[in-house]
Amino acid sequence: MAIKLDSDQVKVLKAQLSEANKNSHFVIIEAFQKDEHTGVRMVTDWNNYVNMKTTNKENFQFRIIRDILPITDNLVYWAVAQQNLHTATQKGQQNEQVIDDLEYYTNKVMEENKVKSSG
Repeated sequence: MAIKLDSDQVKVLKAQLSEANKNSHFVIIEAFQKDEHTGVRMVTDWNNYVNMKTTNKENFQFRIIRDILPITDNLVYWAVAQQNLHTATQKGQQNEQVIDDLEYYTNKVMEENKVKSSG
């Protein structure tokens, strides 16, 4: 994977995620596409889940699979991968490594929370 963090960086990022967790805790959700009868599982925070559920209710059915995720090293790496994808998207860049990192760490978070990934 392309994301390299030392132990001090992980520690700082864990503290930041713990603080963010107080405002909007992390969850694993499933978004089921009603027309195509397909679903995807993803890691997100509560506020984003509520926003997705509100704005996409015509096409998707949402449910929480795991609520209030523990702040782990894998969640830290997932957050970094998520931010990297967001940054690349804003810049109009398509980077397969960034997408691969996000998929990898999403699956790691799901594994440690005993949830089967959708892929």
